[in-house]
Amino acid sequence: MTDLWLYGALLILAGVLFLVWPVWKARRQRNTVDRTALNVALYEERVAELGAQREAGEISAELHDIALEEAGKLLLEDTAKADEARRPTHRGSPIALLVAAAALPLVVVGLYLSWGNPAGLQLLREMQNDPMPADLVAYIDRMERITEVQPQNGEVWYMLGRAYLAQQRPADAANAFGNSMDLMGVHPEVLAQYAQARFFANDNKLDSEAADALSRALEMNPNEPTALGLLGINAFEAGDYAGAISYWERLQAGMPPGSEGFTAIQGGIDRARERMGEPADSAAEGPQIAVRIELAAELAEQYPDDAVVFVSARQPQGPPMPLLALRLNKSELPVEVALNSSHALMPGRSLEPGQALQISARISTDSDVRNAGHQSEAAEVKVGEQDGAVVLQIDRGM
Repeated sequence: MTDLWLYGALLILAGVLFLVWPVWKARRQRNTVDRTALNVALYEERVAELGAQREAGEISAELHDIALEEAGKLLLEDTAKADEARRPTHRGSPIALLVAAAALPLVVVGLYLSWGNPAGLQLLREMQNDPMPADLVAYIDRMERITEVQPQNGEVWYMLGRAYLAQQRPADAANAFGNSMDLMGVHPEVLAQYAQARFFANDNKLDSEAADALSRALEMNPNEPTALGLLGINAFEAGDYAGAISYWERLQAGMPPGSEGFTAIQGGIDRARERMGEPADSAAEGPQIAVRIELAAELAEQYPDDAVVFVSARQPQGPPMPLLALRLNKSELPVEVALNSSHALMPGRSLEPGQALQISARISTDSDVRNAGHQSEAAEVKVGEQDGAVVLQIDRGM
């Protein structure tokens, strides 16, 4: 914004000069009047001097008259010039103009800060110089500032909600999606994202508002993928395995067979069929990582049995958003689980043999991972190459 303030300063300077110019001009005119008065005094001295010379006999009466006439002509010419210079002057105090000149910069800056949009201009320059933020935290910070500058931009609220979900802030995400719908109207994908955020914020349970949002989303788009996936998860958690399979098969129908998303959903379908005592369609769930989660004995009494344990796997040098995530209760520990593509947070993500992952576990008294009090040391593994289960012992303070 340096150039903006530079141009603004030049304009303010021009305005100040416009106000100060009459005062400066009047001062010059007063200087002219002062010089005329001096010339009159000099004329009088010249007349006295000529009179003294005549009385002393230094000059004749004729020369005295000639010199006196010449001095009078010079005085008249100077007086005429002074009168001409004084005609445009206006009487009055210059204080008002000087005060106005001093107040002008303050008024201009104040009006710009009140009516202008310096924050928006700063964001525009920032986005031009750095189109892609370095990480998720920087991206969210930028989106939040954009919503402050453009609170009526529903698209930005939607993007901010997606980013909040990636940062595991479901309550904030639900508010952002709600703002988006208020501004852009109701769209099936936004309804589904709103319901998903409320689902995660409510400890993986659908409340009445989230269920209504999913119902409306499917009415508008019967194949809305987020809605079908979420309803499948909810049915699975409720023990309605047939319902989960029905939703997930509808979701699979819109995916290319053999794609990563198709394979991930198939893993969930296979697990549901196993729970029903039926054979799985696929022989195996694909690559997986065996993980054992333990809680240090000295921490056991600090957390209730319903405390939430978060297990996540992310790329070691990638974004903070996990690729895989699993929630458990403290009462289930110690436990050994197999992380696979069915635990992917986003459709289309699956594990690949030899893929490097960083796995960690945290424990929190509520369903918000940001409130976790203790965690395990992160373990880096490669899919299919670990020898036995990876042990994650939760024993470190956050």
